[in-house]
Amino acid sequence: MTRQQLIKSIYDIMENSLELQTLSSFSEDARLNEDLYMDSIMVLQLILHVELDLGISIPDEILVPKDFKTVGTLASFLEKQQKVEIGGGK
Repeated sequence: MTRQQLIKSIYDIMENSLELQTLSSFSEDARLNEDLYMDSIMVLQLILHVELDLGISIPDEILVPKDFKTVGTLASFLEKQQKVEIGGGK
């Protein structure tokens, strides 16, 4: 998936699966907590949907808060994970 496809997929998950009411604030720079008002449970639900819907494996031991600060940092994290999964390195 390209970065733009990942961002679109994140938006779709937030809209359809999480039914987030704050999507008018959605952008690559939107902060998950402060701008989109996602709490830690919602972020965990988002991670679960990314794994199930997009097929991107996210091991618990690599989860760090900085990767979930904004939509953009999440997209970057997912891009890296895709590369790791297909053997493209870390």
